[in-house]
Amino acid sequence: MPPLILLVDADRAELRKTEALLSDHGYLVAIADSYQRGRRLLDSVTPDLLITSVRLNVYNGLQLASKSLAAHPTLPVILTHPSDSALAEEIDRLGATLIIKPLENPGFLPAVQAALEQNRSIQPAIRRWHRKRITGLVEARLASSPARILDISYGGLRLAFEDQHEVPPDFDVEVPTAGVTVKFHRIWTARSSKTDEYWCGAELVETGTPAADHWREFIDSVN
Repeated sequence: MPPLILLVDADRAELRKTEALLSDHGYLVAIADSYQRGRRLLDSVTPDLLITSVRLNVYNGLQLASKSLAAHPTLPVILTHPSDSALAEEIDRLGATLIIKPLENPGFLPAVQAALEQNRSIQPAIRRWHRKRITGLVEARLASSPARILDISYGGLRLAFEDQHEVPPDFDVEVPTAGVTVKFHRIWTARSSKTDEYWCGAELVETGTPAADHWREFIDSVN
């Protein structure tokens, strides 16, 4: 599985542009356009790298980096900003890396690769839930679109689509053979380099509900 990068930027145009740049280089990218959404994602997934803009409206990327490092001390962090004035000391204190915008500059992607390699040397990939890989064909539906389940866990799943598919932020997945319908939140999307399928990783929106209990029963039934 490629590394998962959490990308946070209040400038949505910059966010989408950087997401495309990272995706084109083979990374999985989860995006958030605010401090609050970034915090929520950090509570539900463990990325391999956090990239956040210093400017996040009311809050700032330094606050997000500090919070994330309190929960994940070994998580590498890259902060982005149009200049480095008055930031170097605070960024050094956090142990983060500063990259000057625009992110098309030649230092950005090497910094991403270096941060990921450092993280990989410290610890193996972490998963919040144990995943079961699906070896047979398990069909699902996202709205009216057919999909195939690649792997599942109590907290999420990975779907595959034959054609490029626009996945909404929140969506229901139906597994007709199991009689299960559960709401998920999109974490990342990517194109498979081996099969040309389009993949989507998603997390369970609610736990402790009858639908979530039914989902867990379905997972327990899968060999």
